Amino acid sequence: MRPHWAIMKKGKRFKYPPSAAAAAEINDAAVLAAPEPLFINVRAAKDSLSSLLEQAARGNEIIITSDGEPKAKLVPYQMKRKRFKVDWELLRSMPLKPDAPRAEDLIREDRDGRP
Repeated sequence: MRPHWAIMKKGKRFKYPPSAAAAAEINDAAVLAAPEPLFINVRAAKDSLSSLLEQAARGNEIIITSDGEPKAKLVPYQMKRKRFKVDWELLRSMPLKPDAPRAEDLIREDRDGRP
């Protein structure tokens, strides 16, 4: 597989490819890293947008190029998790039951019952 900077558009290479040492370092790092991203032309991306979205949802990175230069990246969407908020006012307003077992007693009973 060719390195990403060598992808050609209309028979032309990128204007400023990395040096040989940098290219070797990039290729070595790519072997150890996650799967190499897929580089695709914007016209081809238009034709296969649904399949590209499926690939991105599975965790693959897709880079869309125009005239041989990267323009956009498709990555999996990660939803932000809501932080759990304790309603301290509600907890303070709830009356304690005098006959209910204490948390320490429940935990001790559970631990003692284990083999």
